[in-house]
Amino acid sequence: MARIIIVEDDLGQQEELQSYLMYAGHEVLAVTSGAELDQRLQFIPEIALLDYNLPGESGVEIALRLRKRFGTSIGIVMVTARSLGVDRVECRRAGADGYLVKPIVFAELLALIDNLCLRLAPSAPSEGVWKLMLVRSELVPPGAPAVPLTGTELLLLQALANAPNRQADRDSLIRALGRNPVAYDPRALEANISRLRRKIPLLEDGRNPLQAMRGMGYQFIRPLVVS
Repeated sequence: MARIIIVEDDLGQQEELQSYLMYAGHEVLAVTSGAELDQRLQFIPEIALLDYNLPGESGVEIALRLRKRFGTSIGIVMVTARSLGVDRVECRRAGADGYLVKPIVFAELLALIDNLCLRLAPSAPSEGVWKLMLVRSELVPPGAPAVPLTGTELLLLQALANAPNRQADRDSLIRALGRNPVAYDPRALEANISRLRRKIPLLEDGRNPLQAMRGMGYQFIRPLVVS
């Protein structure tokens, strides 16, 4: 999951982008101009999606400012109807990491965001990895005491650890518990996840490492290995 800010003055396209990215599990804020962006930078985005043609300040000018302010700690993607090579070069020189031509292929956008998240994530030393100890039924956070787990909690975390990008939909998690998704009450899954989240220590930024992906399932947002 990434914190993403969208700067797009076409409200229809803005809403479509925001809805899609939120559905994919990202935390998203949308604004219409560089001036509005400056008022909302307490959001501290990890990735910025910038339209090229904006009222007042252009997307290229905003990219230059963001790169100067945040350095390489932010990913910048230009989203535009312009497809000429000279426009791509201008955006790259302004610090853009990616360049998508409208109409956007959302699968391509998500792949680009995933790659940026990998690049932006600090390379974690081995002690920064969360460990799931199957024999002891414990979750061991980096630098913190082990968290004892119930059998159900162990199965849920094991399913997340083994899932691509540590993301699993609700049906997959229900199957990991040995239950039939058709007959199993999803509220029971949510209750188990809620209890598990309360047991897990928070990250440095105050977030819980076990995150819900709206309309999809759950993700463990830190490296998690099974031992």
